[in-house]
Amino acid sequence: MKRVLIAAALLIVSGLPAIAKTSSDMECSVYMAMNEAGQTATVNSMRSKMPSAHKMPSSHGMAKKVAASCKDHPGMMVHEVMENVMPRTR
Repeated sequence: MKRVLIAAALLIVSGLPAIAKTSSDMECSVYMAMNEAGQTATVNSMRSKMPSAHKMPSSHGMAKKVAASCKDHPGMMVHEVMENVMPRTR
């Protein structure tokens, strides 16, 4: 619990919530310039707005998948990458 509180405090201080609010129009190049905490916060923000969020891996796991996919597609939009890497449900 202490780690979560420290991480939340660091995110607030760093201004990452403001970045996460604009994540719907974020390109992969911007996402890749973030540190791991920023990437996770961005994915968490976007994930919470998606109807299939409960079927996705953790935000941290998704952040890693998005980073791996963004690495080869710097001009792609992060929300498109998330849609491509999230599990398919039928």
